[in-house]
Amino acid sequence: MTIFQNTVKRIFRNKIQLFFIVIFPVAFMMLGYIGEQPDVKTAIFDHDQTALTEALTKHVTDRTSVLTFEEHELEGKLISLEVDYVLVIDKGFTDRLIAGEEGGITTYTVQESNFADSIGTFVEQWLQHGRILASAVDHNNEAFYEQFNHYDQQGVFQLEQFSVVNEGVTRSLSVFGYFIIAMLYTSLITGLFILLNKSNHTFYRTLTAPVSVRGYMLQTIVGFLFVAFVQITFVMLFLKWVFGIYLAGSMMSIYVFIIIFSLVSVSFGVAISSISKNTIQACLIGICLIAPMAMLGGAYFPLDYAPDLILTISQFTPVSWVVNGMEKLLLGATIADLGKEITVLLLFAAIFFLIGTMRKTDIAK
Repeated sequence: MTIFQNTVKRIFRNKIQLFFIVIFPVAFMMLGYIGEQPDVKTAIFDHDQTALTEALTKHVTDRTSVLTFEEHELEGKLISLEVDYVLVIDKGFTDRLIAGEEGGITTYTVQESNFADSIGTFVEQWLQHGRILASAVDHNNEAFYEQFNHYDQQGVFQLEQFSVVNEGVTRSLSVFGYFIIAMLYTSLITGLFILLNKSNHTFYRTLTAPVSVRGYMLQTIVGFLFVAFVQITFVMLFLKWVFGIYLAGSMMSIYVFIIIFSLVSVSFGVAISSISKNTIQACLIGICLIAPMAMLGGAYFPLDYAPDLILTISQFTPVSWVVNGMEKLLLGATIADLGKEITVLLLFAAIFFLIGTMRKTDIAK
């Protein structure tokens, strides 16, 4: 275990390497927050003041930043982009909705901004549920409110919970996407470490001792896996207790899944060292491979609207499988539900390890 111990000691003694292992991932993940859409600024003018409109106002308030100003200032606020979405509810709107009539509510948005799209969709869905409920009770006012009070607490109208969870999943997935990219970049340390050992002849001197090349590589790789374990543990604790991001109660499953992905990232670094002649070449090859893998895999941004060709190509990158698995975990799945994703990631790790070790075996011969 001497090679393993020396590998770990040399990594943690180097301040630059320590920075890229511990500080760089945390700083890089900040981009997951910076890239998020800012809060929607709204204003509501409720001239109806009924239980229905008060409930709608509450749900909008829970989802957005509600501003307060006079109604005659509305146009100026929109022009100056101080508000993104304005909802004006006329007197008698609730009676018209229950009666099955249209109108009575007006929305104003900034055409140059799409920030208000989500809240506009939410309001429309919420009101549509109200119209469906009114139709179901034959437009009876008393029956409508009786059912409304029930559904608003337990059923149809409780849309904001889904939205909050969905927003948490989106934000967390963005943060973890940047962490995955950071892991791939820090995996280059593995390749650089091995190449440095070759350039200063440490690798060759080691082979003169009673140790096989596979034994040397195994202990070196285990050392980097231990470093990855330390990195993942630190980042997960930081995300939980400092960032406080949404983890869907699956922190342990996410932790285990990222550790499995560390096999891919470390083996990727080993493969880079095998196909590179020097450290500069390793850096260039690594950067040129990591950037497209991250983009095609959905780590930088979701691929929901990507063409079918891009989605097909993304299946051939390990990043796509780890991102998809992470999304499932954030939506409530467990590690036991990710058999396919784990199998594919282990296959990628095996391929990278083979690329990284076969050539070194040839060198030893």
